[in-house]
Amino acid sequence: MSRPFLPGVALKVAEREALWAVSKAVESGRPVVRYGDGATGRWLPDDPAVLTALVEHVLGEVLRYDEAHDSHLLVSARTWMERDRRTETAAVALHIHPNTLAYRLRRFGALAQRDLTSTGALAEVWLAIQAAGALGLTG
Repeated sequence: MSRPFLPGVALKVAEREALWAVSKAVESGRPVVRYGDGATGRWLPDDPAVLTALVEHVLGEVLRYDEAHDSHLLVSARTWMERDRRTETAAVALHIHPNTLAYRLRRFGALAQRDLTSTGALAEVWLAIQAAGALGLTG
């Protein structure tokens, strides 16, 4: 579910928040998820324009590559990060070989111009992935 909103306010933001919550509920198997649950939500702004700018700055090239090549670099990186950077576990969840995941992560890093072994870059990518999810850009 989205955060509460006032009567008369445009529903676009609430709709986006509700879609994010539904995707998280499906992923986790929980019957109800509220937008912003978890620690990441408090680090992201509510303004969709700011979220969009973050996503474009960090993930823009990856999103364009995924769309043009029907690849799964963003999903692979997100799955790997959601599983605490455990390559074997993430590869099983993605139904791919660990070497394939390693290749996708290297390609992701090259396109995003971020070294995923760097704590700062990892944090920036994680927040951008969460922002993309909040905007409904990830599946």
